Amino acid sequence: MNQHDEALEQDHEPPREQDGPFMRLAEGIGDLASPFYREERQRDVWNEASAVGLQVALWLGTAAATAMVWIGGRTALPYALTTFTVTGIASWFALAYATRLGVRADDPRWFQARRLVPYAVLVLAFLAGVVHAAPTGAVGSGFAVGATGGGAVAVVCAVIGTVRARRRSMRTTD
Repeated sequence: MNQHDEALEQDHEPPREQDGPFMRLAEGIGDLASPFYREERQRDVWNEASAVGLQVALWLGTAAATAMVWIGGRTALPYALTTFTVTGIASWFALAYATRLGVRADDPRWFQARRLVPYAVLVLAFLAGVVHAAPTGAVGSGFAVGATGGGAVAVVCAVIGTVRARRRSMRTTD
């Protein structure tokens, strides 16, 4: 048992899933076995700082990708897509880790959809920029359709996830 597991037991957290490759990778990346995490206040402050840092990175990464695609056009498109993808993977990784430990980030008790509106506008501006910057011709139009379709699927999945979370919350409070 590593120090992170001991800290979780001391805080009476729910039992976690069996450690698999994903969890071992995440714990290694986060250096969660470090003695730094033994002291509760340090751990809490660092967790808050990491959450703030992740949000700043997501906003700045998405804003940078959007600016790249609108300012740099077709030439900047691969770089903008890479930046956008990296921020998306970081977000997904954080959500997947929390979910594996039994924490639902989409729980309506904590989730405020109105906070996502500016982010959704930024993502839509990015997708519009991708369509605008896509090369002309069959490949370019196919790329633009794929990017727009993928973005639409992501939005639909987010809406479905929010609706499911609200329904789940309503069932547990009844």
